[in-house]
Amino acid sequence: MEQRWSYYQYRKIHQYPIFVRVNADEVNSKFQHLLGEMGFGLLTEIEIKKISLQKAHSRILTVQSAGPRIEKQIMGSDLLDKYGLESLSLMNGLPVYTYRKVGLLAMPMSRNLWDLAVSGELANTDQMVGLRVVLARFLATALSDMGVLCYWGTVKDGAVLLMKQVQSFGESVLIDVERKTVFSQGGEMRIGNNLKIIRRDVEIRYSSHMSREDLISYLSVSTCLLSFTGVTPAMKRAIYSLSAGVMASYSIPEQVYNP
Repeated sequence: MEQRWSYYQYRKIHQYPIFVRVNADEVNSKFQHLLGEMGFGLLTEIEIKKISLQKAHSRILTVQSAGPRIEKQIMGSDLLDKYGLESLSLMNGLPVYTYRKVGLLAMPMSRNLWDLAVSGELANTDQMVGLRVVLARFLATALSDMGVLCYWGTVKDGAVLLMKQVQSFGESVLIDVERKTVFSQGGEMRIGNNLKIIRRDVEIRYSSHMSREDLISYLSVSTCLLSFTGVTPAMKRAIYSLSAGVMASYSIPEQVYNP
């Protein structure tokens, strides 16, 4: 039987050359709903024909159900560089990211075509949160050479709230300094002259200002990018530019100290 593919583009209106190709017969509707939440728009047949792999930084992620061998690897991963449920390793010289019981993402950095094999048993809430994390890792990596920054967090009252992954339930914010735009699950927000960045990943009793040096350090080590080589030169430039024009502070985590 011929496979039916659905194509999605990240933030279509901004024309990022980042696409997800989903086998509509294999991947459930919850996954496709999640793509929409994270800013991926479904493409028409005409739009699909216009996709060019010749564009710099173009990436197409093909998503399919894992076969028996990959499924076994996903369900009981024992790779190098463990990060709790997540792990990053090299297979045949290519970076491979695994989120246990959710999926395995192959990221050949010099190629346009990437692959995500997802568990055939995606059902519970924790796994859907894990899938959101996987997609955030994909975006962070695919957009890294374009200088787009990705962090765990959300947008609230015009401020960017940054937190630990477990606090955000996999929700992420992407900051494109060049386009002066912040993207979140709630949509997009323009970066003005008074953008506020608030850290909620530390337990403190009183809000306090972050120095530029502290902000640069934090933004450099706390991204969603999971890489053997760290932040890219384009990300470094974006971090220095962003840190020069924002107000950053530590804030009392709401779940720790309620007034």
